Amino acid sequence: MKINTIYWLALSCLLVNSSTKAQSRSAFEADSVFALGQYEEAATAYERVFFFTKNIDKKIQALLNRANCFKKLGLNYEAYRSLVRIENFELNDSIRCVSYYELALNLYLSSYFNDAEKYCAKAASIPINSKEYKNAVLLHALVLNELNNYSQARLKLQDYCVGANVQVNARDSLSNFVNRYYSKDNIPKLKSLKKARRLSKCLPGAGLFYAGKPGKAFANIGFQLLAVGYTAANIYVTNYITAASAGLFMMRSFYTGGVNQLNEVIPKRNYEKTRKFNDNFKSAFIKKLNDYNAL
Repeated sequence: MKINTIYWLALSCLLVNSSTKAQSRSAFEADSVFALGQYEEAATAYERVFFFTKNIDKKIQALLNRANCFKKLGLNYEAYRSLVRIENFELNDSIRCVSYYELALNLYLSSYFNDAEKYCAKAASIPINSKEYKNAVLLHALVLNELNNYSQARLKLQDYCVGANVQVNARDSLSNFVNRYYSKDNIPKLKSLKKARRLSKCLPGAGLFYAGKPGKAFANIGFQLLAVGYTAANIYVTNYITAASAGLFMMRSFYTGGVNQLNEVIPKRNYEKTRKFNDNFKSAFIKKLNDYNAL
């Protein structure tokens, strides 16, 4: 009985030792594959590390590394799906801030701006003055820009400027740039689809003029006048059936077409203006940060 107990204890020690070595080797192999730029294979290797290791910290690191593989491949939503599994563990403030920032970043790069904003808000609630926390504040501002919430984006940018790792005069320069860029005259004036449709219903072509598309407006008005003329001409020559069917059908089609056209024109016009504003700001602000070595 004593011999059997000693045997099983020795076997258990060997198994534990073998398992530990296997885990270490697996993590080393994953890192090696990543260093070679074989990111798909590395992602699979980090998934094995996550599955086999019992150490919580190593599991979390494996998920972070796996997400980084997908980022390298440009698969940002897959990176998000890997990172979201980290939330199943108890995390300290530092790791939570890193995970929230990475989750928000990958959602932002995947154009899921509403979800990204939620993770930015979570990162902002953590009382820690880390690099990821500061970057999360900047990311939050960029996300708010994409959501056309420019007043809140400006406030976030001012918060970022206050805590930026640059000299005082550089902070003032960044803050002044934000104030100038987010002036009332510079912020995009977005058009209301509801208002545009109401205008076109009351006066054909008015909604297109409001949208800044006079060419489309004149074309729509012209088609509607032709339809009216066609209907009137058929009534004049007593072709009442043709006037009532083809003529009125044409009038109705051009009228509703002018209204429904706004469903495409207004969002496209707003997108072009906000895209230009957001992209120009992002490139100019990041250039300034690089010049000041804040990133």
